[in-house]
Amino acid sequence: MTWLGKILSVFVLILGLAAMWFITTVFVARTNWKNDRDAWQKLYKEAETARTSEINTYRTEKDALERQLAAAQTQSKGLTDQVAKLKGSNDLVVEENKRMAKIIKDADPIGNELQALLQALTDEVKKTRDRNVLLEKERVDLVTAKENALKDRQNFENQAKQATSDKLVAEGKVESLNTQVAELRASGGDQSKLLLNSFGKPAAPLPDGIRGTVTAYKDGYVSISIGIDAGLTQGAVLDVFRSEGGGQYLGTIVIERVYPKEAVATFKPADARRTIGKLRAEELPKVGDTVGKVGISGPLSIKK
Repeated sequence: MTWLGKILSVFVLILGLAAMWFITTVFVARTNWKNDRDAWQKLYKEAETARTSEINTYRTEKDALERQLAAAQTQSKGLTDQVAKLKGSNDLVVEENKRMAKIIKDADPIGNELQALLQALTDEVKKTRDRNVLLEKERVDLVTAKENALKDRQNFENQAKQATSDKLVAEGKVESLNTQVAELRASGGDQSKLLLNSFGKPAAPLPDGIRGTVTAYKDGYVSISIGIDAGLTQGAVLDVFRSEGGGQYLGTIVIERVYPKEAVATFKPADARRTIGKLRAEELPKVGDTVGKVGISGPLSIKK
């Protein structure tokens, strides 16, 4: 190939590359113009929609404001008419007051007497009202003092009952200790004789349906609300349980000292392997717990 052919070939190659670059640039520019047109057309439609929505909102608000204006104008007209009527009524009242003032002026002597009588009655009413207020205050103070006195009386009665229960527990404890000392003296300190003596004193059978409540508990001694009148005797054994919280069997009590309406007993836990000192507070008797005989006929038949 001659130099001229080579030059022409290179020239043709350069023209081809230039044509390819021009075609590509035109295509890209056309594509970008189309995308820009679509984007601007979308924005235009959105603006048109927003403008239409704003126009509709404006028209709705305008209609509402026009209705409010019409209602306000109607109300204003009604108020104007009412003001005119009130003004006329006021004029009538003013005229009536003038007429009454003239009548009062003409009847001035009688009016002065009536005014003095009215003032006297007003003063008397005021004194009576003040006296009633004072009496009401004294009555409230007396009622409050009475209620406080009743509360103090109830507290004193509760303290007296608690003291009586504590006394019964203490007396029962002392009598139990005295009985144990006497039995020890009688047996000469022989535990076998003491055991035989204890078996030789069986308690009387308990009546069916016997039931009472715990009134006090302290240091292993229990005071209960039943006694001789209910059929209790010294040495009788009753069960102690708690009805609340689903029911709980606590153990037994042995009657140590019995009175007509109450008794004192020693408490033995349901678990004989544990001492009273190792029991939790909820496992010890408390005021309100039930005492009776589990298993007999009646409402005390529960499961341990």
